[in-house]
Amino acid sequence: MKSHKKSNSTITTLMITLFICIISSANSHATSDLEKISTIVNHKFYQENLGVGVAIAIIDGDKTEFLNIGVADQVSNQAVTSATLFEIGSITKTFTATALASMAIEEKINLSDPIAPYLKSSVSLSESNDKPITFLSLANHSSGLPRLPNNMPFSDPLDPYADYSIEMMYQFLNNYTPTRGVGEQAEYSNLGAGLLGHLLSLIDNKSYQSMLNERVLKPLNMSNTFIDVPLQRLKELSDGHNEQLNKTKHWQLPALAGAGAIKSNTIDMVKYLHANMTKELLSEQFTLTQTATSPFGSPNTKIGLSWIINNGKSNSFYMHNGGTGGFRSFIGFDPKQQKGIVILANSVFDMDDIGYAYLTNTLDKIVLNKPVSVDEKQLAKLNGKFELVPNFVLTVTHEKDQLFVQATGQPKLSLKAVSATEFINQAVKARVVFEINNQGEAQSLTLFQGGQTLPGKKL
Repeated sequence: MKSHKKSNSTITTLMITLFICIISSANSHATSDLEKISTIVNHKFYQENLGVGVAIAIIDGDKTEFLNIGVADQVSNQAVTSATLFEIGSITKTFTATALASMAIEEKINLSDPIAPYLKSSVSLSESNDKPITFLSLANHSSGLPRLPNNMPFSDPLDPYADYSIEMMYQFLNNYTPTRGVGEQAEYSNLGAGLLGHLLSLIDNKSYQSMLNERVLKPLNMSNTFIDVPLQRLKELSDGHNEQLNKTKHWQLPALAGAGAIKSNTIDMVKYLHANMTKELLSEQFTLTQTATSPFGSPNTKIGLSWIINNGKSNSFYMHNGGTGGFRSFIGFDPKQQKGIVILANSVFDMDDIGYAYLTNTLDKIVLNKPVSVDEKQLAKLNGKFELVPNFVLTVTHEKDQLFVQATGQPKLSLKAVSATEFINQAVKARVVFEINNQGEAQSLTLFQGGQTLPGKKL
């Protein structure tokens, strides 16, 4: 259970970070689900303004269907298709894990091997409790490495990984002192996944892209999946969009490619999804990646090699999601039901709720927020500075009929009205509720995010 205690680190996370094509003959259940998903997405896009374009594929037994809504860019208004390329973000980690499983099956490495001998001699890793970092601990986020290294320059906030080099990663590893032993606790680590991808490249003496091609992409006939999109295919790459649905930069991850650098489309991702579900190809690899290795955050959640395993009351399924500066993604499957879904979106508004609902047969329970209009004069009465902890303030402002919130040292984000006193931001999954006086003026607010309840008085 998550604590409700205030902390600067917790609060800072506030700001960090249709066209239907039926491939098989009609299946009433799958078609019904696709129609429900279409209704939900259209509402999110055109009623709540929570997206630009999305490509979705669902599998139900031997039936596969594709759903494409919106545009890939807002200049030419080129429609999203199943061939449109998206950044898939952290779903990349499952590809890295599949390549790791391939090496383990070949006995090039053992999952329990310490990684130190496979790194260059200039890299020295500290140990906690005499437990070395292993390949397994990188793949299941139990290495003790932090989410991100503390020596990232962040010279371009819109492309934060671009300037982070292998040499910088080595420098961090040489100076990092673990705060806990390997295997003691799971902590999601982009650094760990990126380091794993780098190690696999060193072992195969190839670039990450070439290593991945040989071990995963070619065996699955995935010819539309890239780290660096070829020039002749760039016209298929969608723009990414920020919270205001404006075009934003594509992310580059030269040192940490294994954590989130892949671009792909639903044509290829449905091949990957199908292979994971049926194990008709790369059977041993997928069996290994889907084998639970550790608890992961809650009693009902475990992790294999990157795949997160959700054990619910009625079913169990495997999933991973992803996010970069202007994209969100989700992939999940239930082998027992033979159901799977992949969602690729070109804005910061994720659609994980659709993925979860499809896999748990609860699409009917998704609540569609109805647009609420709050008078500009009333919005003006909510303006002010609200202190959550010392020196960390939420500044609330408005422009015409739009309310905004900005945390200390963070970008300004828009808020959508649920009522005259309750507002949400879907991009960061935050809810702000104002307490007002008899004149409608805000006296305090409460921020709800990530299981936290954070009150703040007006300064």
